[in-house]
Amino acid sequence: MLIKILLISALIGSAMAIFFGKSTKENAAKGAAGGLLIALSFLIQLFFFGLISIAGIWVVSKIL
Repeated sequence: MLIKILLISALIGSAMAIFFGKSTKENAAKGAAGGLLIALSFLIQLFFFGLISIAGIWVVSKIL
């Protein structure tokens, strides 16, 4: 699932770079790298949000 998300975001990033920029391999590579960075930042935020949620549930269960 993780690889699918990264591949799809790389494809979307390269397609957008080709569509909005010049149709070169360099722009496609830069767009794919940008798409990967956006997907990785989203996945990291999702992981830490889940971690903080679990920690919050643990703290509330200790208080109550």
